[in-house]
Amino acid sequence: MVEILCPHCEEEIGLDDDAVGEFSCPYCNENFTWDGVIDGKSADYDWKGFWFSFGTPNLFIILAWILAAYLDGVHERAEVATTNYSDDALGWLHLMSFLSWITFLIYGIKERNKAIWQGALTAIATVPVLMVLGFLYYVEATDWSMF
Repeated sequence: MVEILCPHCEEEIGLDDDAVGEFSCPYCNENFTWDGVIDGKSADYDWKGFWFSFGTPNLFIILAWILAAYLDGVHERAEVATTNYSDDALGWLHLMSFLSWITFLIYGIKERNKAIWQGALTAIATVPVLMVLGFLYYVEATDWSMF
């Protein structure tokens, strides 16, 4: 439900979210046109912004675990002494995830884009699940054992 002001009598009128067209004010019976735009911005929810701010931090976490498992495997198969960069990849990509999450959150709040900051908060809520799944993938992919 969208609350707008009648352009003639300035009374508040409630319209459906998807309402567009010509309407009659119930208070002054004057006709007015509503195009679905509030203050120059669309009243629609920005789903693309939500999924972008949700997906980017989580993508960094997923890539961190996949790349760590891959680099660990490369290190194990190397015939000469090499440096194992899997810990570095894991750390840097998790840092990138955190920084992108903070960036999306601040940008969404600053620009008053509800979809972006909600996507960022949802992304941080999914981090524990992704961390556990990533750790289990790493353990399985590298045949890692504590014993």
